[in-house]
Amino acid sequence: MRDSNMFAAINGTKLYFDIEGSGYIPVGPKMVKKPVLVAVHGGPGSDHSDFKPFLTPLSEIYQIVYLDQRSNGQSERVDPATCTFDQLADDIEALRLYLGLEKISVLGHSFGGMIAQVYATSYPESVDKLLLVNTAPSYDFYREAKEFASRVGRPEQIAKIPELFEGNIRDDDHLEEWWTVCWDLYWHDYQDDIGGDTGSRPIGSLDVCNYTFKHLMPLYDVRAKLPALKMPTLIVTGRHDWITPLTQGEVMHDLIPNSELAIFEKSGHMPFIEEQQMFLTTVREFLSRGL
Repeated sequence: MRDSNMFAAINGTKLYFDIEGSGYIPVGPKMVKKPVLVAVHGGPGSDHSDFKPFLTPLSEIYQIVYLDQRSNGQSERVDPATCTFDQLADDIEALRLYLGLEKISVLGHSFGGMIAQVYATSYPESVDKLLLVNTAPSYDFYREAKEFASRVGRPEQIAKIPELFEGNIRDDDHLEEWWTVCWDLYWHDYQDDIGGDTGSRPIGSLDVCNYTFKHLMPLYDVRAKLPALKMPTLIVTGRHDWITPLTQGEVMHDLIPNSELAIFEKSGHMPFIEEQQMFLTTVREFLSRGL
């Protein structure tokens, strides 16, 4: 049963959110406020369960706020045409204000990393630190992804890729078929006991998935805005990631002045799963600076 307290009525919709970790912790005779990390999931058409339980240890140093983007996961379904990059970024800012938060750190993975970049360039004064995990700064990623897949994918995977990424999934059965064929392409060393569980957890949203890939994704490009970012930025990429290749991380690193690039040599698209301990160590070190 849904907890109504975990929904924020903002910007004409209801967003589901979840919080992990205390907001205040006892340190000697005082209660000390923890900084906040907002985790922005990938997709479109997925939800925040992509991150769980893999980010949980970070809640020792940061309070983590997870959200399901509008029309994704447990959030209210709305017209997919309203789910623009700018609107999704505006929703993060509205949630920050709804929760009474000061500056936040933002971690975005894949599509969520694209939204995180739009958010950081739109609301730079709201962002303390930025973490971009296996993502890209423009639609140019799709051209490189198809080239990468042509080298490492099976023929049936290469043939199916455009069905999802050009917004042509017919129904839920077709979507399940697509993932059955292509899911192992996202991993360096696919293990069914982990990949099977994580792939099954999200609550899918086919309408927003198709609409975004067909109408919105081809317009995405924040490259011209990235050089203006001033907040510390950690860019994470997997050496074997086909969909947001290492070259995309290098472009962001070149464009964002105060950025560092961490390459995970034994990961595909989810280094926070495939190399979890190294990922946590890298992120903890980045987040702990200045605390």
